[in-house]
Amino acid sequence: MGDKIKLVMMDIDGTIVNSPHDRSVTKEMREAVRRVADRGICIGLASGRNYGHVIAQMGEVGFTGPYICNNGAFVVDNGEVYSEALLPGEVIDAAWGLAESLKCYVEFSGRKVMHTCMVPGYTGQTFPGDGPGDYLDTLEYSVHIPRRMRKKHISKITLAVDSREKAAVIERFFMCGELREKVSLSSSFWYCLEVTCRGVSKGSGLCAIAEKSGILMSEVVAIGDGDNDAEMLKAAGISFAMGNASTAAVAVAKYRTASVKEDGARKVLERYVLGEELP
Repeated sequence: MGDKIKLVMMDIDGTIVNSPHDRSVTKEMREAVRRVADRGICIGLASGRNYGHVIAQMGEVGFTGPYICNNGAFVVDNGEVYSEALLPGEVIDAAWGLAESLKCYVEFSGRKVMHTCMVPGYTGQTFPGDGPGDYLDTLEYSVHIPRRMRKKHISKITLAVDSREKAAVIERFFMCGELREKVSLSSSFWYCLEVTCRGVSKGSGLCAIAEKSGILMSEVVAIGDGDNDAEMLKAAGISFAMGNASTAAVAVAKYRTASVKEDGARKVLERYVLGEELP
């Protein structure tokens, strides 16, 4: 199989690292990534994180790119921006209004910088940085934040909540309200709801890469675990859902692999990308 593959795209959280429990990359995974790159196969990342965050944690692992960031809203390879879908001001304002009323933790993700703010009263989980870099901008709570964010390259907003009831309110607002034709909503975990422009996904990001590079989908391997990986797994010619994958990811993936705790993504690289074993 390996000689037919030109591109491998991998999710990070729940696929390469056991986030939020353990964000470390194993030595064995690093070696497998290096061997794939040495074979001349492009090996990139597809994440809900912004580019700065991805590089801060994964920049030394050996991935050669391309990179699908912000759930497909920002796609870049070797410094060239393949596609970018910026959220309009009205969506930024609406998301901030929800964050204030529900008491949320908010991430406004740009190209390289992620602007974060905890609304007073939020009691849930926050997300520490990974690796060195200035990609994380922690904001003091202020009513002027939406105006400031309108001046940034914001292509994804994450609203973190401390109850499923609040998550349901946000889902209804964006999926059933006035903005439903302008936004897409996805999640990596139940407590994180991620807003991007309508039609944006890791799948659309993969299509942008294929169009720019001339790679056929039959030459692409994709590996992921979450709902936000489903469109990418569906689009790729060869796709693997992790053993810990969501129902949506499993439903569209062509094959299964072991869980992130069992280093299932590394096994795909070793057995099916570098080796000749068929799924």
